[in-house]
Amino acid sequence: MDPLVIVLRLIHVVAGALWVGMVTFVTYFLQPALQEAGPEGGKVMAAVQRRGIMTVMPILAVATLVSGLWLYLRAAGGQHAEFARSGPGMAFGLGGLAAIAAFLTGMTVMRPAMMKAVALAQSLGPSATPEERQRVGAEAQRLRTRAGVAGKAVNHLLFLAVAAMAVARYLV
Repeated sequence: MDPLVIVLRLIHVVAGALWVGMVTFVTYFLQPALQEAGPEGGKVMAAVQRRGIMTVMPILAVATLVSGLWLYLRAAGGQHAEFARSGPGMAFGLGGLAAIAAFLTGMTVMRPAMMKAVALAQSLGPSATPEERQRVGAEAQRLRTRAGVAGKAVNHLLFLAVAAMAVARYLV
């Protein structure tokens, strides 16, 4: 066994598991809890963000995607067209495309909406009028809803990627 393949698989599986787990946690547990908490939820999300979640998740995603693409190219062994038509090649390819789509959706929709919602919640000072609080609260809620919808799409795409990777080796 090639040591590079072992390292790539280790990075791919560990980073991928953490990426999928974190997206699932944020989408189905953290965001709904923050919405239930109301204005106090913004403080919690700001604290989570200060701990680097918005930096760690993209790093995990990129590590997963780069190592996965490298593994795909090594598995193809120079026979890219032939490998892409095989059962494993199609499954790995579909899983990879789903992961790339998840990453792009997360980076262009989910992450910016979450960051704007946190910034809005932090922008209100103690002297804010009730009208300002209502206006900013409504905009932050719209952004959290957008992030939630995008999060579910990202989560579904990642589940598809995981499922494809799990069965690819057996589709001979």
